[in-house]
Amino acid sequence: MFRKEILTILAAVILLGVGQTWAYVVFDTNGVIKDGDVYDYVYVRNDAVVDMTGGVVTHLLGAEDFSIVNVSGGLLGRLGCVDFSMLNLSGDMQTDELEVHDSGTLNLSGSMQADGVKIWGLGTLNMFGGIVGSVEIYSSNASANLYGVIISEYLMALSTVKIYGYGFQYDPLAGDYRGGQLTGFWMNNTPFSIDLYYSDTPGGPLIDTYSHIVLIPEPATFLLLGLGVLLQRRLK
Repeated sequence: MFRKEILTILAAVILLGVGQTWAYVVFDTNGVIKDGDVYDYVYVRNDAVVDMTGGVVTHLLGAEDFSIVNVSGGLLGRLGCVDFSMLNLSGDMQTDELEVHDSGTLNLSGSMQADGVKIWGLGTLNMFGGIVGSVEIYSSNASANLYGVIISEYLMALSTVKIYGYGFQYDPLAGDYRGGQLTGFWMNNTPFSIDLYYSDTPGGPLIDTYSHIVLIPEPATFLLLGLGVLLQRRLK
């Protein structure tokens, strides 16, 4: 989706001779990726902290070990985190695909956009905002928390996905991916609609996303429920 735009910008940057262009770079200590910087591959290792405020990473930005990568701008081909690293994505940025392996943590917020998010192993996904095409959770040991995001295609999960909001409605016959459709409101009162993925292909694993969904009402909903209980007691 964004690959064509990334390559177009990369060509323009190279032709203009702006910033620095590197095929491969490793950050073992703290660093910054800013407007004008262009890389093919970036690896952040050890316990380094790297802030990306702009620039272009055409192929891969990877976080390893105990590193932290904060992305608030720029264009990226693909991002991934492994080991115990953490990716924090916010602001106005675009990428093709996000991947989390091992015990990595991915936090999404702001107006970021991604074609897809994939989680393996003991990975953790926290989504507070943004627009993504698909969210796919392949491990039964992974965890995901959705507080506010637009999922334009589908959610597929083999482990628990906690959804925080209110006014939840589930229609098993709606949606385009056989698993029904979940609608409701996020905690900031924004409505959402998520198509859920289902597959029972012979010889393959049963994927029933809705069975892994845990709906968690926002605090205001708990308060209303509590007031309702008290009112019932008084009426008795």
